[in-house]
Amino acid sequence: MPDISRSARARGGLVTIASLLLTTLLVATSWAAVGAQSEEPELTWAPLVTPPPLTEPPIWSPTDEVDGFAMGSPDAPVTLEIWEDFQCPFCQRFTYEIEPGIVEQYVETGDARLVFRNLAFLGDESHWAAVASSLAADQNQFWPFHDYLFANFQGHESGAFRIDRLLEMGEAVGLDMDEFKTGLTLDNARERFAELQAEARADAGSLGINATPTVTVDGVPLQAPDFDSVSAAIDIALAKWRTANETEEAEETQDE
Repeated sequence: MPDISRSARARGGLVTIASLLLTTLLVATSWAAVGAQSEEPELTWAPLVTPPPLTEPPIWSPTDEVDGFAMGSPDAPVTLEIWEDFQCPFCQRFTYEIEPGIVEQYVETGDARLVFRNLAFLGDESHWAAVASSLAADQNQFWPFHDYLFANFQGHESGAFRIDRLLEMGEAVGLDMDEFKTGLTLDNARERFAELQAEARADAGSLGINATPTVTVDGVPLQAPDFDSVSAAIDIALAKWRTANETEEAEETQDE
């Protein structure tokens, strides 16, 4: 008769060894899983809110007579400068609600020349927008690019003026993209912004300008950039110019 107790003990020994092996395997697997979970996670520094697709401007600036940042005849008797930041919501409002009337009444009639001045101080996206608009001005496409920037402004540092979106705007207005991309490389962009910032600080500082939008008429800053204030200042400047012209013509007539 077989020794049942011995067989049972043998089987029990085998079960015990198998259990030990299984336990060892499970522990090793668990430690491997813990090790995998303890690895440093991959982080992506991206905006949490994705800006909507690029939209066309609701209002387009005239492009019949433009030169870089300027719009209107270079022989216009009055010079109107608008100091703005592309991340300034009040500048956006001025562009849509006040500027079109000024352009229609004074710029398109040849009475005033409008010049945009970059005063970018509201953050990194303001800086990038200023640089990109300056590069567009080099190709005489500043005004359509200006229109795209304000049309797609979504809030302060919202990602609206990321590089990829600036490139989309450049393509939309028909820029030479190789030239535009070269200007937006980090070193070139930093150099361009340093030039813009130095010019803005010098000119704005000499006029006491420290907010946007600020409008100057023949170099004199206005207290309020509303339509009535701007048009009144232009009318006064035009009246002075006409008086000076009439006086000069009268003197020339007397000399004859």
